[in-house]
Amino acid sequence: MSKRDNILNAAIYLFVEHGEQATSMKCIAKRAECGIGTMYNYFPSKEKLINELYLQSKIKYSNYMLSALNTEDSIKYNILHTWRKAIEFALENPYKIKFIELFCQSPIIEEEVKNATLSSFLPLIEIFEKGKTDGIVKNIDTLQLITFVKGAITASIISKPDMNPDDINSLTQMAWDAIKE
Repeated sequence: MSKRDNILNAAIYLFVEHGEQATSMKCIAKRAECGIGTMYNYFPSKEKLINELYLQSKIKYSNYMLSALNTEDSIKYNILHTWRKAIEFALENPYKIKFIELFCQSPIIEEEVKNATLSSFLPLIEIFEKGKTDGIVKNIDTLQLITFVKGAITASIISKPDMNPDDINSLTQMAWDAIKE
């Protein structure tokens, strides 16, 4: 693993476990087993590190969620499958999901990072829009629908990180029931 990856892994752990205020660049460098100068070579500030970590985490999340998306499949199948993939990712990457949740509303996250992460979810947004046009999905603002379901799924995963396949199926069905017309 590269020094940069060690820094990112140390940072995500410390931010989730101790919060942004209690996590200094010095603490991250110590956990990453690198010098503070090395830290600043990769990331000129804690804010830049947080933004990079947020962007990287959200892109990995969206890529995983959307990896098997197929526009030839039904709207319902695509939405259910996407949420299953989101649950799988969250269960396999609890620190990334917790980090995303910690910083999703933070003023530290730069506008260009927010826009890049939003654009990575465009295929999902398009499926919701098609579902609304076809009368399959509730005619409510798409980002509100996605945020509502994502929030419910994330909260469920955080409260029960040992979900079995039946739990996952129940959760995705509840998510579908919440948005279907």
